[in-house]
Amino acid sequence: MNLLKEDVISFVNNFDFRSENVEVGVASQAIHLHLLENGNFLKGSQNCYHKDQGAFTGELSPASLKDMEVNFSLVGHSERRQYFKEETDELIEKTKSALKSGLKVVFCIGESLDQFESRKTNEVIKEQLNSLLSTFKSSDDILIAYEPVWAIGTGKVATIETIKEVTEFISSLLAEHNLNYPILYGGSVKPQNSSEIAQIESVQGVLVGGASLQAENFMKICSTFDS
Repeated sequence: MNLLKEDVISFVNNFDFRSENVEVGVASQAIHLHLLENGNFLKGSQNCYHKDQGAFTGELSPASLKDMEVNFSLVGHSERRQYFKEETDELIEKTKSALKSGLKVVFCIGESLDQFESRKTNEVIKEQLNSLLSTFKSSDDILIAYEPVWAIGTGKVATIETIKEVTEFISSLLAEHNLNYPILYGGSVKPQNSSEIAQIESVQGVLVGGASLQAENFMKICSTFDS
């Protein structure tokens, strides 16, 4: 929940990364979606509801997002899970509605610091993914984003080895279901570490937080995947 109108306009005007190898998307606050129309990237929502219409004041209809030419929505971002107590069953319903409306879905998963330190990462990841993998047998419109809660906005950074191990585990779970969803990594991604992350075979992209607020930094991160 960052940037005012003029900041968003400046970002769009200054973002000039172009590549046939890298697909870029920006998920702004809902009130700023219309300002992204001329941007050189896909337009995304940070959230959506599991109903297309009705008496659900304040929520975001997937059908309305699609009508505004939004391309994708995040579902289950760590902050939605942590602060708004969103549970897996609700997130599956959101995913169903988003896909039905023609939106791509970036389905976010990740463990807390306590879970990480208790070596429960794989257990948590499997629980968060199981319902998704059993519900959606195949889809070209789902991406999985691994974002450890403990590495977001805390200054803590997951090591390359940790990112590699967890994303390889996610990849193995997908393989068990004969699925091949792209896997993104999110968690204090910045220009300084994006090159190393891009070299991990089990990572196909990144979900960038604070480092994406400035067009210059975001373009540097995008360029590390341009090969």
